[in-house]
Order: sequence, then C-alpha cells, then structure tokens
Amino acid sequence: MKKHFVLLIAISLLFNQTVSSQEVYSVSSSELLFQFASIENPNLPDITNKLRFTLFLHYGQYWHVDINNTMGFYSGMAIRNVGFIYNTTDPSKTIRRSFTAGIPLSFKLGAFDKHLYLMGGGEYELLFHYRARIGDSNERDGSVIKEGEWFSNKTKRFVPSVFAGVQFPGGVNVKFKYYLQGFLNEEYSGPDLGGVSDFSDFTQLDMFYVSVCWQFRTDQIKNLITNEEVAFVH
Repeated sequence: MKKHFVLLIAISLLFNQTVSSQEVYSVSSSELLFQFASIENPNLPDITNKLRFTLFLHYGQYWHVDINNTMGFYSGMAIRNVGFIYNTTDPSKTIRRSFTAGIPLSFKLGAFDKHLYLMGGGEYELLFHYRARIGDSNERDGSVIKEGEWFSNKTKRFVPSVFAGVQFPGGVNVKFKYYLQGFLNEEYSGPDLGGVSDFSDFTQLDMFYVSVCWQFRTDQIKNLITNEEVAFVH
C-alpha cells in the first residue's frame, strides 16, 4: 500500500509546485471504451475473448497545468466501468467488470494554441464495485447468474496502468491504455457465479482498451448548455 500513497503524494507535490505561476484550468470529460483482454486458463481450453464496449459510467474531472505553449501536465480523478468478456464451449458468455476510481498523472507535449498535442503517463485505479454475469442476457429461462460486491475480495484493490494518446482540435482525444496487472485477485478461491472458482487458474489476464474521449473546459459548461461558443481544452 505504501507505494500507492507515495505516488499520490508525488502527484500532489508536483502539482502544487507549479500551479501558482502557470496557466491552470479544470476539464470535464466522458469516454467511450473499447475493451479487450488476452486470457489463458487451462481449465477453459476453448476460451475466446470478445470486445467489450461501454459508455456508462465514465466521467473524469482533471486539472491541467500549461507550463508554456508546448509543455504541460494534468492530473485529477476519473470513474470508469472496466472489464472483459469471454466465451467458453457451453457456449457461456461470462462478463467480469468493476467500477473504478482512478488518479492519473499525464504529461503533454504539442501546440496548445492549435489544440493538438500528445499525452502519456500512468494511473492507479481503485476497484470499488465488482460485478459479474454468466449466461446470455437475452435468455428468459432463468439461466443467467449475476453477482455484485462492494470492495470485493475477488479483485485487487488497486491496479496500475500506462497510457498514451493524442488530443485533437474540437475537444476529442484518443487514448490507448494497458493494465500492468489483471484486476482479478489470483489468491481468491471460493463461490463464484453459482459454482466454485480458483482465480489462480487464470495464468494470463492482460487487459487493455482504446478510448474515445470528449472533453471541455469546466468553466464553459454554461455556454455548452446554452449553445454558445465553447472554449475547448488545449
């Protein structure tokens, strides 16, 4: 746990050190996530992975610091719905996901006056609500099994990730994020989706996603609602 708190302290110190003399502004954002996973489990030899697309619940609030017109950084907090889908030979569709609260630290480099720059950094996410489902949601015979747990012991409490992306004019950016750990707790063994599972059987669980994000200056929300001119983020 100490390394997580050290990272948060470092982010805070870096932000406070430069905030007094540079341009600082708040940004609100929402994302579309196209999520993928590479999964291996010897007990599920015919496992196949599927794209998982989500648009809810994704909300971010960030604070940008522009050191000059070409260099800057940002941090803040974001809520996301992250997970993966896989099929087995039954065929049964299994979805495992969690709502997360993440704190990123990202550096950016480009031409801020043209609203075009590259970004890259890392993030820690707190997994606070785990949800899982097995079976096709279109079935009406009661074969679908669902479960949900707050701060579940079936997941890790924190997961780290790295990301990179590009900001385009008009407030839209595209990012690629790779999780350095799978979010399932490999030490968990017990009841799971109507049976018993040992999560250590997941010998590989690499998660990553591509996000399409739309963001705007928080102080321009009123203009957005009234259809007035909006100052999009740098």
